[in-house]
Amino acid sequence: MSQATSSGSIKEPITKDPAAEADIPVGYGKTESYLLPKDPAWLFLFWEITQNTLDCIKQQYPEETLRQARTIIRLHDVTDVALFDGTNSVCYYDMPVIFEARSWYINAPQSGRAYVADLGYLTTDGQFILVSRSNATSLPPGRISDIIDDKWMIVEGDFQKLLKLAGADYIGLGASERMHVVGQRWKLTELTSSGAPSSWSSFSLHLDKVEDEDIWLKADCEIIIYGSASKNAIVTINGKEIELKEGKFSIRQHLPAGSVVDLPIHARNAKGDKTRHIQIKALREQGK
Repeated sequence: MSQATSSGSIKEPITKDPAAEADIPVGYGKTESYLLPKDPAWLFLFWEITQNTLDCIKQQYPEETLRQARTIIRLHDVTDVALFDGTNSVCYYDMPVIFEARSWYINAPQSGRAYVADLGYLTTDGQFILVSRSNATSLPPGRISDIIDDKWMIVEGDFQKLLKLAGADYIGLGASERMHVVGQRWKLTELTSSGAPSSWSSFSLHLDKVEDEDIWLKADCEIIIYGSASKNAIVTINGKEIELKEGKFSIRQHLPAGSVVDLPIHARNAKGDKTRHIQIKALREQGK
């Protein structure tokens, strides 16, 4: 049966496709892993390991060796490594992981570096058995860019439109005169939009005032605090309990001008008889 919409037109009912509402599959039947940058301090790794891959590894190594081995993520620093083969990284870091988790947040040792993550077994005698290797990815440096001399240009077609809008297409105006007219027209636009008189006689008076205006500067900032704690720890920052995700935490804190931010970080166990403490202080100075 057809129905009328609010606009009065007739619209046939939409037939839903059951296949379109199917759930996203848990896996795709292929062992693979992907490493993604989250921010300057964190990486995100997700993966799929098929049973066929695990069975193949079990055929190559004794059952007792794999049973006693630890499952880990081996994070390789591959900055400036042309062709990574698993043995030629700058350095690597091992961290325990559960294969069944299928994803993991990794606190990067250093920002601004390139990384590759290996999933595998670490045997009791120190041998690493690779299960899956991720792609290489780079983290941003986590600081203001050193590039401060970028130059921007106006496309010729847009430039000509600006000239015409400024009235610079009158006969007899040279290139330098056209540029002067454009500059005056832009300043006039700024003045009239702020409520200043739009006549040319008053423009010259206000123009002198704009050119003599005192220089000013505005900026703001915040700090990011991140870290990790033992699995069952209760962590507070400045007296407020925070949520741990896979044993890790991260918060952002505004840093007002001319202020000192004092952020005591405490961790304790459930009984409260064991504690750890870190004191973080930040000072933002405001010049005149």
